[in-house]
Amino acid sequence: VSRQNPVKEVQLYGTIQADERLSQSQTSHVNGRIEQLAVNFTGETVSKGQAIATIYSPELLNAQQELIEAKKLEGVQPILIESAREKLRLWKLSDEQSAEIERSGVAKPQVAIKANTSGIVVEKRVNEGDYVNQGSVLFQVANLSQVWAMFDAYEVDLPFLKVGDKVDFTLQAI
Repeated sequence: VSRQNPVKEVQLYGTIQADERLSQSQTSHVNGRIEQLAVNFTGETVSKGQAIATIYSPELLNAQQELIEAKKLEGVQPILIESAREKLRLWKLSDEQSAEIERSGVAKPQVAIKANTSGIVVEKRVNEGDYVNQGSVLFQVANLSQVWAMFDAYEVDLPFLKVGDKVDFTLQAI
């Protein structure tokens, strides 16, 4: 007989979940209508910078027309063109897109929403034809390179669990 801490094998049930620190929302930067979705289902992989949706936005069309008009007055009112560019920048249009609008003199009524992170779509919240507001969540994207195993422990099992314990887990499918 000896005195030692008791050892007990504890079996717990749980789930595998995405690490919430690696999840991000993909939002609309403008008000408008979803014209086309490039991401059509949950589980699809997206890459940072990839176009995930095309939105028709009357407000964006007006802002582009303001830039075209400001370009015509650049010699008289140079501050107008910079404020028009900044307005488009705030709606996440790149400097290249603004420069193309200035060069061509043509406003485009649709804008591509680009992914701000890479990962797997874990939730799709919109369909083609839906109207969205600025800040509306279109998709939830998670990087699944790291996941959490979340176990349910009963109060009577807590004395037998501590940080650093070895964990073996099995999945029903494997």
